[in-house]
Amino acid sequence: MFKKKNKKSGNQAVNVDALNFLIRESYKTARTNIDYSIIKKGCKKVVFTSSAKGEGKTLSSVNIASALAQQVDTKVILVETDLRRPHVHLALGLAPSPGITNCLNGECELEDIIKPTHLANLSAICYGAIPPNPSELLASDSMSDVIRQLEKEYDYIIFDAPPVAVVIDAVPIIKHSDGVVLVVRNNSTTYPHLNKTIDIINRSGGKAIGVIVNRVKA
Repeated sequence: MFKKKNKKSGNQAVNVDALNFLIRESYKTARTNIDYSIIKKGCKKVVFTSSAKGEGKTLSSVNIASALAQQVDTKVILVETDLRRPHVHLALGLAPSPGITNCLNGECELEDIIKPTHLANLSAICYGAIPPNPSELLASDSMSDVIRQLEKEYDYIIFDAPPVAVVIDAVPIIKHSDGVVLVVRNNSTTYPHLNKTIDIINRSGGKAIGVIVNRVKA
């Protein structure tokens, strides 16, 4: 699992031992809840989104992906699909390129953009480059092909998606998913914004399977 370091430190990825006990257990509980919320054989595809920026969805998606990968014989890949404000590469300390946009534009093959992390069972795909047309790229046939190929190799695909109430980029990814986790920030996210987000997920054919609340005092 990971947390953010001070920006001056460079690589922001740190070991789970750096997280306090309550946070570690919370992520493990969320991992278990996701396991039991999606009952299916084969790859499980989970989207992490929020109502607005700065609510902690990237940190949550990285930590849940890490928790899932620590299970025996469970291969997990985290895919950066927030192509407007990408942060997965910072959280994991990875180079952003080549990434998903390079693959979708035909500049490289899928195997060229899959990056290992310090956990043996966790891989990641970063963003590549900020595109002028993120929603079109994510809704493309090429993206569907990428997801189909990843399904054959991984037990979980975790998508770090953009805030669904801000831009429509996440909608195509939600349609491919088996479940959506909403990340909200305590004393920041409002009920109207949360209701709007849930409504968009429902209208997109998605299934909201739970909520993670950040910045809650123990």
